[in-house]
Amino acid sequence: MNLKHVFIVFKKELIDMFRDKKTIISSILIPILIFPVMYGFMGFSTKKLIKDTQEKGIEVAIKAEDNNSSIVKFLKERKELKIVDADDAVGALRKGTVKVIIFVGSGFDDAVKDGKPVPLTVQYDDTNQTSTMGEGMVREIIGQFSSEIVSQRLQEKGIDPAIINPVNIIEKKLGPQNNQDNGMGLMIFSMLLPLMLAIYSASSVLPAATDNGAGEKERGTLEPLLTTQANRLSLLMGKYFAITVAGIIGTLASMVGLFIAQKFNPEILGQGNVFSISTVIIIALATVSLTLIFAALELAVSIYARSFKEAQTYLSPITIVAM
Repeated sequence: MNLKHVFIVFKKELIDMFRDKKTIISSILIPILIFPVMYGFMGFSTKKLIKDTQEKGIEVAIKAEDNNSSIVKFLKERKELKIVDADDAVGALRKGTVKVIIFVGSGFDDAVKDGKPVPLTVQYDDTNQTSTMGEGMVREIIGQFSSEIVSQRLQEKGIDPAIINPVNIIEKKLGPQNNQDNGMGLMIFSMLLPLMLAIYSASSVLPAATDNGAGEKERGTLEPLLTTQANRLSLLMGKYFAITVAGIIGTLASMVGLFIAQKFNPEILGQGNVFSISTVIIIALATVSLTLIFAALELAVSIYARSFKEAQTYLSPITIVAM
């Protein structure tokens, strides 16, 4: 193997790859933009859902035998709930005009006075995000009502209600400074990063590998290269390194897009710098290592394939394997 020949082939292949504007757009611009755009829409939808819930409240239908019962009055006083009158509450729930239905049985107040547990049915649509959120909100509100009843019963017997909570748990989150409220988002981001790293390490080298192997065979440009002074190993290594560099550039562009998405969508992906210098170095080494592996595998398959289309067929499952 001649290093000079390897460098010449490497330089030639790299120039050919990025000479085409389509390659630059697909390898650099699209990976940088796709995550901010995708998570931008998700962040906008999440913000809109939370804002609408806070401003308008969750549409709730109450079906009670006695509309003057204490639980009905308690629910109607809550600003988070928008009480809706619906004759066909279940039908309204299916249509989405009602998000949660609360069924209150007869004799509710009598059972509460007698100290008996009272069943309360809450129906919601688990395929609807707003309905699921509303069910959690209703459950929390009913829990507050139950706590008030328990406190009232204890006070009537001369017992301090604090006795039922002998231990007060104080939560203290460990996270980036001034960023204790984004732990879930940061956890999602930390889980998403390795997956995206593996997927893009596999997919970013795919176009270059397909073109440099099966593509050149199909165009008839591989044979003239074999007649040059460069031996076959030099040609192979030059192409391999060029494909690897193109893959690393594409993967890093995707990672940049993911970091940009994190900065603009803290509600989904968290906020703050969660990576130390050592972590960044590990990510860089992982990017290079994975790209080297997938570049070698995909180039070998591409050279084995007899046509460009056949190479694409063979290489299409690579991304699934990476996952």
